[in-house]
Amino acid sequence: MRHVITALLVCVFGSAVLHAEILTIPVPGEGWQIKFEGPVLAVESQQVSADGLTYRGNAGLFNVSAFVGAPAGNGGDSKACRDHFWQKAIQNPMIQKASVKQWSTPPCECVEYVTVDESQGEKLTQANIDCYFELLGKWVDVHASVISPTEDDTRMLKKLGDSLFYCTFSRVKGPGQQFLMGSMGRLKMDVPPAWRAGNLCVTQGIGTGEQYTLSLFSITDPNKSWKMTFFNSEVSYKTQENIQQTAQRFAAASTVEGEGVMQEIKLKQGVGCHAENTDTSLADGQAEAGKAKVISTAFVAPVPNVLGTISIIAKDAKDPEFLQAIQALGTIEWEQVKAQVGKE
Repeated sequence: MRHVITALLVCVFGSAVLHAEILTIPVPGEGWQIKFEGPVLAVESQQVSADGLTYRGNAGLFNVSAFVGAPAGNGGDSKACRDHFWQKAIQNPMIQKASVKQWSTPPCECVEYVTVDESQGEKLTQANIDCYFELLGKWVDVHASVISPTEDDTRMLKKLGDSLFYCTFSRVKGPGQQFLMGSMGRLKMDVPPAWRAGNLCVTQGIGTGEQYTLSLFSITDPNKSWKMTFFNSEVSYKTQENIQQTAQRFAAASTVEGEGVMQEIKLKQGVGCHAENTDTSLADGQAEAGKAKVISTAFVAPVPNVLGTISIIAKDAKDPEFLQAIQALGTIEWEQVKAQVGKE
């Protein structure tokens, strides 16, 4: 079955427009990920329940979600997946029947349509696309939409469907993965093999300019998560005392139960610290899906004017992937980016 994914990767990836932004949705525990063209996201999240895995991402008026779960009824191929979900979706009275278009690509079945919502006294139009497929015993529905769409937005959704493909998790070759954080600089870090970086999300912070958030996903367990947010800080962090004071203020305002011991993160450059807390509200009971028992909260300033806030979540403080993630924080480095001077 693994050869099926590899073959699709080879034939479908060639159809993607290389200069476009490629978004990634990892599917932990299944060994594969979904990729397609789309705009840079501002936020993304992932939740697991008894029904399956749900991913959500947002960028202004653009929204994307993906559901991965067990097939319904007797199961079936991608067309069976489409027919099952679309039979329910088409009952939505807001769908404009004349706008519905269906087509197939090598990996999926696509349905494009327009919805109009007048329930609030105003006419709200939304362009939508659903991409359905079956893979290794799972049914998948990738949905994307744009509110008050322009013609460019509609073309973007069509390209999203045409570019969608899936593949096994890529192998990480060597240490020192790099992530460009705009004009702030470039993050370098050794990502452990059991983790994969998601999409680099960009949001406009309040008083801090742009914020760059990097989510990392466990390739084995959707209940584990790792998120890092970097932004320019008005406070200059030059000493260990500086960074610990910020961490202590955060801990005082935190709702997480249990008191963690502050420890230094020995960076190659800059300062950092982290504290590990156990959520005692779940310590004596069975952990719910998506809930954590242990949280490592870290703060790093690889250069004095850039602050990173980090959270790593797992069920067990002795979990190897959790410990590897904490250890990897010590490999963080920062490279300043030279300004590009344009010619008149």
